Amino acid sequence: MSKRSLTAGLIVAVALLGVGGLFASNMGFKLNYTMQNPASQGGTGIGANTLALPFNRQSGMNTAQDLINDIGSTSVVNVQRYIESSNSFQTRDSASGPNFNLAAGEGYFVTMSADVNYIAVGSHGPTVQVSLDQPSGGASIGANLYAPPYHQTASTAQELINDIGSTNVVNVQRYIESSNSYQTRDSASGPNFNLLPGEAYFVTMSTTVLYTPSHY
Repeated sequence: MSKRSLTAGLIVAVALLGVGGLFASNMGFKLNYTMQNPASQGGTGIGANTLALPFNRQSGMNTAQDLINDIGSTSVVNVQRYIESSNSFQTRDSASGPNFNLAAGEGYFVTMSADVNYIAVGSHGPTVQVSLDQPSGGASIGANLYAPPYHQTASTAQELINDIGSTNVVNVQRYIESSNSYQTRDSASGPNFNLLPGEAYFVTMSTTVLYTPSHY
């Protein structure tokens, strides 16, 4: 059973609930998302967790420090943003380092010193196009840390590849907390893992795509 669960489906009025899933682009969400410290992750876990926020975040959630404060600053070691051009990370520690802006469709690594059941609140932005970029010179490898909407229709790595366009995707990677490693689904081979609400994924592209996720 997933440790991630949607605990309250309806935040925005006029959103619709359908049998077997959610639909309507103005659906609001409240996600109970467990982020773990190294001891809880076990193995060679370092306390790192990927996090996907709703495209329209709750009011006041604009920067990495806002996110740290909302999770609980005493429980967070740092928040990291992936820099595509240099294949590296920009880091905001609990109260120091560059305080970068958060962006719709961008995933983050959050390293924890204590377990937190984080309540992520927001709604979807159906007109948002996420730029999934191909290699662009320098140290760029075409990787993008992508934050899917919680009600996407793609439920597996292969379905996400197909929705983006399989001829444009090199692979999709999921971070494995317990081993501090990655599970990889190539365009049509490798383990076809499930996608979970609240997790972010590396998507490596051979062609740049302005991607509008399919959703319920």
